[in-house]
Amino acid sequence: MFDQLFRYPGVVRRHRDGPLAHERATYLASLATRGIGPETLLKYARYSLAVAHVVQPTPRDRSFTTAEIDVLARMWAAGRVQHRRAAAPRWPHEHFRAIATEFLKWLGRWTPPPTASRPYAREVDDFVAAERDRLRSPSTCRIRRWQIERFLSYLTQTNGELAAVTPEHLDAYFQHVAPRWSRVSLRSAALALRIWFRHCEAKGWVRPGLATAILVPRIYREESLPIGPTWETVGRLITDADGETPLQRRNGAMLRLAAIYGLRSGEIRRLRVQDIDWAAHRISIIRSKSGRRDILPLEASVEHAISRYVRAARPPSDQAGLFLTVRAPFRPLSAGALYDVVASRMPTTDGPRTGRGPHGLRHACARHLIEAGLSFKEVGDHLGHRSPDSTRIYAKVNLAALRLVALDDLGGLL
Repeated sequence: MFDQLFRYPGVVRRHRDGPLAHERATYLASLATRGIGPETLLKYARYSLAVAHVVQPTPRDRSFTTAEIDVLARMWAAGRVQHRRAAAPRWPHEHFRAIATEFLKWLGRWTPPPTASRPYAREVDDFVAAERDRLRSPSTCRIRRWQIERFLSYLTQTNGELAAVTPEHLDAYFQHVAPRWSRVSLRSAALALRIWFRHCEAKGWVRPGLATAILVPRIYREESLPIGPTWETVGRLITDADGETPLQRRNGAMLRLAAIYGLRSGEIRRLRVQDIDWAAHRISIIRSKSGRRDILPLEASVEHAISRYVRAARPPSDQAGLFLTVRAPFRPLSAGALYDVVASRMPTTDGPRTGRGPHGLRHACARHLIEAGLSFKEVGDHLGHRSPDSTRIYAKVNLAALRLVALDDLGGLL
């Protein structure tokens, strides 16, 4: 394996004669079978040799914790900087920590961190199950669980108990998080906790009256104006992203879906290859909030972009997801990765710093459709809104230009 990776005999000899040579060679071969590229394999080979020098003198049953690996990574990074092999310790530290953890897992010599305890896990699970029975979307249930577990974690850290919670405890919690949260976030937390405590009161877990004691911040009608780029900026953003590389073909298709259909990040990332009906020119979308499956016609430029990606750029993989990473191991994109695809192409001088991700393109799509003369009902159906109030907000952005701009079709600009 080392002969295939390195050209110079001295380097090959150093890796072949180093500690745990057989284990390292087998590990690297397993990575190669997963489709890891040559450059990445070289990095893994170098770091695994450094890890082997640390592991080899220890007893064979010695396992390493995450904290111990982090200490080793810091020592390694400091040495690289000291010997002028790196300008800063950040990347040597992160690479060593990540590769050491993977290699030690493969060797069976890694001690996983203890699972963090979830206070009142049974009660929270009962609440979430009740919310699902009330037809709450998975996204709503996930957000409410996060809000409730955050409060319960704070309660545990302050030595409080659920049965003994008073309005004073709730006030103290909101005072604790208020400096870091916007009023919209505080309102979301207050609403989630109010619903939670109603459930707890019905179950007899808390004293009565807590739900009504939670004050919900008022959000004014003109406060939550939509954000995002102008439609002209969207057109330039998509045009600039187009190209012939696999990365450009993938990103061009995703950007068109976000802009022309106004899809949410999760709706794009959940798309599967079989959701595209090429014969009927249709695409199947599972809405993030309602869980409803919508069948939409494929706009011509979107169909062409997805076709170019699937035919010549999508990596061969047994993954069902339509959009995958461009480097092995191939896997579906994370929310952060899709955000970076959009935000990295936004002009820094175009509008506020917020709304620069996929949701900003959704806002731009909604505003463009309303300004083009479509009704709130038509725009709401296009975006998958359940309430017309969710769509009406976009009319506040540009009242003077409302119904003055018209394009033949959604893809006309692009």
